[in-house]
Amino acid sequence: MTRPDYYLDEDGCDREDLDPTLGADSDGWWTCNKATKEGDLVLLWRTSPKKDIRYLIQAESDAYSIADDNDKGWDYGCDYEVLYKFEQSLHAKDLRQNPYFDEWGPLRCSFQGSNFKISLEYWNKLNNLLALNNPGYKDFIENTQRLPIAESIGLEKDLEDALVANLDILKRFEYNLELYNDPISNQTGRQFICKGNGGRIDLLCYNRIKKRFTVIELKNVRASQNTFGQISNYMGWVQERIAKSVPVKGLVISRGYDTRFESALKITDRISHINVEELGFSVAPSEKAQSVVDFKDSDEPRMRIPKSREASKWLKKGDDLYDQGKFDEAISCYDNAIGKDPKNKLAWVNKGAALLELMKSDEAISCFDKATELYPKSAEAWNEKGYALNRLDRFDEAIIAFNNAIDINPRSADAWNGKGIALDNSGKHDEAIQAYDRAIAIRPKFAIAWNNKGWALSGLGKKEEAIQAYNKAISINSKDPSSWNCKGNALADLGKHDEAVKAYGRAIELDPKDAILWNNKGAAFYGLSRYEEALYAFNKAIEIDPQEALIWHFKGETLKALNRTEESDSAFAKAKELGYREE
Repeated sequence: MTRPDYYLDEDGCDREDLDPTLGADSDGWWTCNKATKEGDLVLLWRTSPKKDIRYLIQAESDAYSIADDNDKGWDYGCDYEVLYKFEQSLHAKDLRQNPYFDEWGPLRCSFQGSNFKISLEYWNKLNNLLALNNPGYKDFIENTQRLPIAESIGLEKDLEDALVANLDILKRFEYNLELYNDPISNQTGRQFICKGNGGRIDLLCYNRIKKRFTVIELKNVRASQNTFGQISNYMGWVQERIAKSVPVKGLVISRGYDTRFESALKITDRISHINVEELGFSVAPSEKAQSVVDFKDSDEPRMRIPKSREASKWLKKGDDLYDQGKFDEAISCYDNAIGKDPKNKLAWVNKGAALLELMKSDEAISCFDKATELYPKSAEAWNEKGYALNRLDRFDEAIIAFNNAIDINPRSADAWNGKGIALDNSGKHDEAIQAYDRAIAIRPKFAIAWNNKGWALSGLGKKEEAIQAYNKAISINSKDPSSWNCKGNALADLGKHDEAVKAYGRAIELDPKDAILWNNKGAAFYGLSRYEEALYAFNKAIEIDPQEALIWHFKGETLKALNRTEESDSAFAKAKELGYREE
């Protein structure tokens, strides 16, 4: 096997670290023999200036064409998993001086740009030489040759399978994606081959709403600098070959990342990151990755994607019904999923969410309790329980749940955001702001956390700072009426009623059926003494929600200001009938 040039620095020096004991990133492609099959063991030959065998790798895929005009045997590549790093590598010059390799054909030519299928005789000779200088390798290779495909390869495929089946789960992170289907090559967006460049994109997606492509790179280990270079390379290929003038974004989903990847993220807004644990499903980490995610008790059950296809079908059907507001029917589907797969975390969590919508809080919490009982090491399960407790105003219990999630995964932005909500509602605004800041540090484009931070700042009377936070939320997601409404409230509190009217107007454009937005706009008009416009806004609010006492009271005040006494008295009477009381 030969390595592609983009794994070398400009000076030709080696810049990769594929040490499997560190849980290092190891995906990508390497030029390989076209007879390579998934699961094959391969000795990786590094080109000039190294000219040595440094790694034992395993093919994650069959060989596939990586060139536009493929008429040469070395124009094939495969994805791979690094199994072993030789501290003492095997150099070509040493092989040429070894009489046991006098008849080995590859040594008679340059390895550069070439690859070879090794006969069993020379495979054994090479491995014996490597074992002489690398203690422990002999036992490792003997065990490996008896084992099926490496565990982490299967786990990454499980993750890919689950994400393809539940792509809508990324909507929580503001990704509205569908798999891309290329009309020219007829490739689907899964394992999309980059002809002429090498490599396969795990998932190539398109966002019809934002009109842009998204390249998704999946890792069952931590992301590294190599990951950043890899996804950047894929993004450039998509931009040039497919997207043209359409924007291309990158998304890495992995089990955390190293400091070099983190530094690289800070210099671009085109590539984002999500932790595997932040998704609504997970796969168990490979043995070598466990030290990275720090599972403290190996006896705990490791959550895996449910193998039952029937359970997955019921789960999807339940989710579709949930989205349609058919919560009773959704619960029935989730029950069927649980019947097929009693340890299906998503089914328990989603059933709890549906029960909450039906105001069956005790049953809902029981579902979340079941999820955390089955998967006590699942940050996502604790997150969902925390958010449910927030909805029930059980904030002290919610904080405990979010703390559990954070203990498991300190980089869960959702957990920090949920904790902030609980703290803010407990009157602990300063602590809430600290929690929101942690969420934002992890996910800088977390619009909801920015909005919530603004709310907490407003609670401290820091209206100008709150407006800055709302503006940041709006710059990330300008189609969220909540941020516009909160900004309007802060502006109104500062007496800037003209600006508040504009903010409420934008919110109403986005959600014209929200009575509170019309009510707030009416109050802003009232502050400007524009009573006819205020009356119109209050009437719109009452059309939407005729049972809200406060809106009737405000309508009465507006009619009173217009000297329409009889109508005013009638509105005040209606407000009292609905329960309005003067403070």
